[in-house]
Amino acid sequence: MSDAVVAPDIASFIASVRAKSPSIQIQIDDLQTYAVDDVAPAVLIRIASSDAVRIVLAEAGAAGAAVVPWGGGQHVGLANAPARYDVALSLAAMDRIVAHEPADMTVTVEPGARLAELQRRLAEHGQFLPLDPACGDAATIGGVLAANANGPLRHAFGTGRDWLIGLRIVDADGGASKSGGRVVKNVAGYDMHKLHVGAHGTLGVIVEATFKLVPLPAIRRTLAVSCESSRSACEIALAARDAGITLQRLEALSPSAASSIADTSSWTLLAETAGGAAAVDRSERDLRAIAARHGAASITTTGDAAWQRWRDALPPRELSLRATVLPSQVADAIRAIDESTSAPVQLSATVAAGVVRARIDGTDDDDAVALIERLRRELPAGAALGVESASPAAKRRIDVFGATRDDFAIMRRLKEQFDPRGTLSPGRFLGRL
Repeated sequence: MSDAVVAPDIASFIASVRAKSPSIQIQIDDLQTYAVDDVAPAVLIRIASSDAVRIVLAEAGAAGAAVVPWGGGQHVGLANAPARYDVALSLAAMDRIVAHEPADMTVTVEPGARLAELQRRLAEHGQFLPLDPACGDAATIGGVLAANANGPLRHAFGTGRDWLIGLRIVDADGGASKSGGRVVKNVAGYDMHKLHVGAHGTLGVIVEATFKLVPLPAIRRTLAVSCESSRSACEIALAARDAGITLQRLEALSPSAASSIADTSSWTLLAETAGGAAAVDRSERDLRAIAARHGAASITTTGDAAWQRWRDALPPRELSLRATVLPSQVADAIRAIDESTSAPVQLSATVAAGVVRARIDGTDDDDAVALIERLRRELPAGAALGVESASPAAKRRIDVFGATRDDFAIMRRLKEQFDPRGTLSPGRFLGRL
């Protein structure tokens, strides 16, 4: 340990943790890598077991220390800046696949398991977890769940909440709890585990997650549909949905996004059909017919690598926004975003899910805040605009989740019930809970 100066309350906390578990790894210098919105912790603790998590949280609560859980660091910026931040709790070493039951199509993993590695292991058994967020290979299961991160597979499969069947949690006071189980058919009751999806680590620390899985399709085929406009792309996407065409992914890309992802220069629908040969051929034929009726300029077959390029091109960085609207409002949301700034914008929309992602380059803090506030006024009624990436200075001036909703009082009571001392990621959730 170096000679770095540690505040007395944190020093006492560290001593208590060491007394309970001498093997826990503790670091008190060179912590800028674990900064959240330019706020660095006083201490980094690396743990390798749920028992260690329990010790750390119990002692943190007693010391009044604030804890931010860490996985691969891919999604830690997708929330408000912390009101307090004393302890970075790294779960990266908790990376085991605890159980995989191929016959039951379920898998149980620890939070530090990397999504990319899990997909590789599942593929050996002809299965996959239908999640494809825009993130690097360092993304962990815990981070993906905490941020409710998702990508184009949401078109057919929804979000992680739809595939999660059980969680083990360590509560803010160090207690352990479990909801759901390891089988798809489980006892009736409240799906309490789903409260933690998208909660950004504010209600508890995930130490184990169980998912149901999907068979890998025999064939996957990716098509690029060149469209006349963003509205035309949205119309084709909704028509394909309404016609019941079986597509795993269907993403509308702006010309600037499509040029690097699909090698096209117009508004483009990137579509993936999957299944047996006959089903794939039928889906392609039906999509081509709908696209032709809506004036698509061309349809070409492109490689599956386009989806990896999507993940590489659109992780949250610079100023990144996500609008959630009704599927029928996606075209209007795209227009509002496109017309709101003269800065370069890359847009990607999962039309059938009503999700529009925008990455905007070259804005300063004042412009970014003004743009966010303007879009929150001008997007269609009922829309929500989240900020997935912005400078720390800009984030301090806005709530990245937007205005509180009618159910905010319930959310506040949940936070007070689960974390009465404000130990876990204080200030990071909606309304700065």
